Amino acid sequence: MRSSRIRIRLEAWAGLWFAGLTWATNMFAGQILPDTDCDRSVFLSACLSLVFTVLALTAALVSWRAASKEALGFGSPDTLRFDAMLSALSALVFSFALFLQTIASLVLTGCER
Repeated sequence: MRSSRIRIRLEAWAGLWFAGLTWATNMFAGQILPDTDCDRSVFLSACLSLVFTVLALTAALVSWRAASKEALGFGSPDTLRFDAMLSALSALVFSFALFLQTIASLVLTGCER
């Protein structure tokens, strides 16, 4: 019973914490990878940003599906449902930012200095 409650809570909050972590990781990679992109003429930063966008959208889907599950054993299932929906919408915001970073890394190759 306890492990299922933990799993439901992790699914409900996955959109907020996992999408946020992927965005932060992409921001750090965006500071490092443009030099590699310029030296080797590859779009590694664009590919990485696209993968992170898909991961953030997957986290949004997991949170959205957690909102529709029946949360038995919780004090207030409506609160958990609200948290899951808020987390899913936050993941959509992060995935939009990641998508914009993907487009920016395609337009700017890193050799513009």
